[in-house]
Amino acid sequence: MSLITPVKKDDAPAEVKEKLEGIEQQFGMVPNGAAVIAHSNCSLDMFLKMQGSLAEGELNETQREMIALAVSQANECRYCVSAHTEFCSGLGLDTADIIKSRLCEADNPKDQAMLDLAVAIVENKGGDVEGQIKDARDNGLTDGQIIEVVSNVINTFYGNYVNKLAETEIDFPVCKMDL
Repeated sequence: MSLITPVKKDDAPAEVKEKLEGIEQQFGMVPNGAAVIAHSNCSLDMFLKMQGSLAEGELNETQREMIALAVSQANECRYCVSAHTEFCSGLGLDTADIIKSRLCEADNPKDQAMLDLAVAIVENKGGDVEGQIKDARDNGLTDGQIIEVVSNVINTFYGNYVNKLAETEIDFPVCKMDL
């Protein structure tokens, strides 16, 4: 049972309900993770705006989801691993590619450097990543893309921390954490 119960769309204040309806249109449901965040209108607004801003960046949706999988695995957030696995399936990634991302593995050097940087940020709390930044640049990431990796890590952290704190009930096919 969740420590923080998800907001029911129909019981939400009008401005929150409208945002939850937008999420429902996008996903065909209101994921419990978003419904937990919806207890705070400004937090839900921040979450949605960050998602929208990152979607306009240089990293494509698949790369952003790869980061989300690697970071969620590193943070041991079962809710987010399950959710992002489902999102990746919707993008056409197969099970092998999803598992690779969770293991911080990619088929091309640029994506590998991106994942290495993302996981190093998690493991080193943002510091001591000079080698990963050099590797990212050597493999074609611009400084702007490096900053976008950081932004995607932070975005994923937010979901990880909210869902771990709330013990959000998983409303996606549940993934095992052990690979």
